[in-house]
Amino acid sequence: RQTSRSVSWNSTGTFLSFASSFDRLAKIWTIDSSSATNNNTREYTALMGHTAPVERVRFHPNNEPSLLCTAAEDRSVRIWDIRHNHNRSNHKMELKSPEKYGNCPASIEWSTQGMYVAVGEKNDVVHVYDVRKCDTNQPCASFDLSVQHSVLHECHFSPCGQHLVAATKSSVDGMGQVRIWRWNTGGGGGDCGEEEVKDDASVFVGHTGPIYTLAFSPDGTRLATGGSDALVGLWDVSTMVCASTITRRTKFVRSVAFSYDSKFVASCSEEDGVDISLACDGSKVGLVSLSSTATEGGGGGGQQQQQRGYQMNYGNGIGGGADEICFHPKAYIIACARNYSSTGGGSGASGSGAGASVGDVGVGRSGSPPPPPPGFAGNQSQVTIARLVIT
Repeated sequence: RQTSRSVSWNSTGTFLSFASSFDRLAKIWTIDSSSATNNNTREYTALMGHTAPVERVRFHPNNEPSLLCTAAEDRSVRIWDIRHNHNRSNHKMELKSPEKYGNCPASIEWSTQGMYVAVGEKNDVVHVYDVRKCDTNQPCASFDLSVQHSVLHECHFSPCGQHLVAATKSSVDGMGQVRIWRWNTGGGGGDCGEEEVKDDASVFVGHTGPIYTLAFSPDGTRLATGGSDALVGLWDVSTMVCASTITRRTKFVRSVAFSYDSKFVASCSEEDGVDISLACDGSKVGLVSLSSTATEGGGGGGQQQQQRGYQMNYGNGIGGGADEICFHPKAYIIACARNYSSTGGGSGASGSGAGASVGDVGVGRSGSPPPPPPGFAGNQSQVTIARLVIT
């Protein structure tokens, strides 16, 4: 899996964070999404403290919209309050795995209530930290998946918060597996010390190769998985049956995300664009193209395509897919983080270093998409925002 950039909305949708790896910063932007024709964007702050490229950002999921968790290649996971000192994090957790496994965790994810953070390390061990006790740098629970011959790619908390759900690959036959086990057996803070994931952990085979990414719908009823077989699986959480499969991608799926109302699911790969589907059955809504070659006609307007009652405005972009995608928590707006190299000739380029180019490449009611809001592009990363307006 290529080194990916990362994006995350806070719980109110007022801030968007992205990992800026070139200058070792986690950048925060304010986004005014209230108007379809006036996208006000500006950089709010840059969090300085990591000593190596930042690879993951995750905002607190609910009632602490100013708390941000970051992970970087300096072997640390940090928690910040973006309202305060931007040169020093509130908490810092060091990786436990030997350096031969790399300097950045495979994944970081908050629990549903935001009291715990799961750090999946590349030696296939998941550590759960109580954010109220992070200063000790000791996890309240640790689980080793390697004893079950599983290679870890991502780990999330279940919607109820009592289980951990891991996207893995079997090291025996190479099949993609979803592993689910109860972590908080004590009911208060998990078990101390490192434990093996027991044989009775629930294992669901869903892909013919590694599962790289997964996401739960906000209503907790569906699970989306994406893997190296270029498929997206849509699972019924109550039965853990893969009810639908999205087969429109031809390269491995990098990221999946649900809309705030759980009606739509987005997926991305190395191919151009972000696929938008109905979450109920995976049927196609459309493709939000990120390629400049997808635009036809003069005047800078976007190509429009009518599918299933939705009108797609394809915006101008640099082409290619996205490394990570994230839906706005209150609107049909999706942010796409993209690994991107520029020679300085692109639209909106400003200086050197990493930054964000924020453009509206969303779904409109009619006519051309609105002009892109202010932004800047850098040599190492780009962030694009797509607005989906249902007609």
